Amino acid sequence: MPEPEAAVAIVHACGPDESVLLIRRAEREDDPWSGHWSFPGGRREPQDADSLDTALRELAEECGIRLRRDQMEAALPATNAGRRLGRVVLVSAYRFRVDAELPTVLDPEEAAEARWVPLELLRDPARHSMRAVHRLPEEMAFPAVELNGTPLWGFTYRVLAEWLGLYPQETARDQAGFEAARRVLEFLLAGGLPLRQGWTDLEAADAPARKAASVAGPIPVMAVLDHFTAPSARFPGMNLLEVRPDGVRIVGLELEEYLIRAEPKTASRT
Repeated sequence: MPEPEAAVAIVHACGPDESVLLIRRAEREDDPWSGHWSFPGGRREPQDADSLDTALRELAEECGIRLRRDQMEAALPATNAGRRLGRVVLVSAYRFRVDAELPTVLDPEEAAEARWVPLELLRDPARHSMRAVHRLPEEMAFPAVELNGTPLWGFTYRVLAEWLGLYPQETARDQAGFEAARRVLEFLLAGGLPLRQGWTDLEAADAPARKAASVAGPIPVMAVLDHFTAPSARFPGMNLLEVRPDGVRIVGLELEEYLIRAEPKTASRT
């Protein structure tokens, strides 16, 4: 595995009401996570001894919180953070335990806001939903939690969900995405679209997609998005729902993909 290019600090306050420190990043053209909620963190610099050093330095620079290396409670597996354009970045995440919430002194060039978010809030499935994200296409919905009018989503959401055990427990991680894809297909069929082809495994050459199905389209984009972005009693079982008239793409919890293709209504079954 390549060396991580960036690192974040997960600061866990373990007082009577557990919480975690998040920052809303400042609006910057050169920052792919501009304006998003995230953990304090950033890219590794040449002077950093290792990625743990990166996490500690960024925490101090962005939030004015200085912790020691021996306060690191756990190193989480390095995870890809996707850019809006271009390649992904491999990021290390380190969890630090503190006895109580600490005051922050923000660098305004890096962070517009800091918030200690109660873990009780993050564990509440009613707070989680699939939703569109500002500056990204409206036909794409991601699992998110809204904080002060801004969604917490993407890399930060995935790391929090993994740490807090929020992902569906009733099915295996590699099956949760397929269960979500099946629900989407069932919704389309219930809405009157004829089934052209049931779920079939795709060849390795089609990776990362695992399975595909097809209906007689077109896909009712707004109906699908309205249904699957409505509040639910369950945590989302997918990382992305992309809905277009010619098909639906579902990205599962292991970042595997499932496709529902829309064929012309006059197409014959193959």
